[in-house]
Amino acid sequence: MSSEHHFEPSPAQVTEMQEALFSLRDGLMRLKMSLLELAEMTDEGGQRFAAAETDALLKRLRA
Repeated sequence: MSSEHHFEPSPAQVTEMQEALFSLRDGLMRLKMSLLELAEMTDEGGQRFAAAETDALLKRLRA
């Protein structure tokens, strides 16, 4: 014996939920971009490449 409860939100509640979902989406997109930036900064291959470029530049400056 299950009783179904049907809830119909008011237009104001729908608007509030939509705003909350959009805010959540925006926050998740900002988090994604921050994580991508962090991944670029901590990329070992990128760090090795930057170190090699720095070494090459220093050698040219010393020559």
